[in-house]
Amino acid sequence: MIYLVGVGSGDPELITVKAVNTLKSCKVIAGWKSVIDRFDFIKTDSSKEIVYLNYKEQEKQIPELVKRARTADIAVLFHGDPMVSDYQFLDRIKKECVKVGVRYVILSGISSVLRALAYVEKDLSQVIFITFHVRGDLDYSIIGKSIALGRDLLIIPEPYPDGVKKIAQVLLSLNCNPTLTVMEKLTFSDEKIYTVTAEQVVNDDLKFSDLVIVHVPSCLRNL
Repeated sequence: MIYLVGVGSGDPELITVKAVNTLKSCKVIAGWKSVIDRFDFIKTDSSKEIVYLNYKEQEKQIPELVKRARTADIAVLFHGDPMVSDYQFLDRIKKECVKVGVRYVILSGISSVLRALAYVEKDLSQVIFITFHVRGDLDYSIIGKSIALGRDLLIIPEPYPDGVKKIAQVLLSLNCNPTLTVMEKLTFSDEKIYTVTAEQVVNDDLKFSDLVIVHVPSCLRNL
């Protein structure tokens, strides 16, 4: 069995009891180093084997882990929740499980998207969620199409210092200059919140970390 475990958004206390119990029972724990290293109860347990995944080797690491899951319970850790902006990584594991006949279980976690919604005081049903934190060609026209629906947007930018700037440039090209709420490293101890216009982001060439969510208030009236 392979467990696909959401372990929360950054604050190590935002892990579910179900996730903790699963991780304690599994002898092999895999995931990105930045995620695993949040949890001392994993790192200090000498009975566990820790497999640090990395982007360059994951195409080899994932099939190896799934094959081992034929005879052992393995947990793969996901930042936040496996079903929020992590579909490419999730799909790689699911496809491999189907290929070799290994069962998988998805354990929900607490996503930073939920913290962002709480901060801007919006219900999930009141926004359109977009992620650019994916590999491959990106279609930024989705921003204009979503704005045309008259909804607020909640966007995860590309994971680069200019990710927010690219969003701001698209907004300005649509004759929109909304006040953005840029939420950086939500629930981490060094969480920061910035309130800036799209124009300020572009003109001041503002840079942010790769852990950012941007709230864009509706600017349908400008289209």
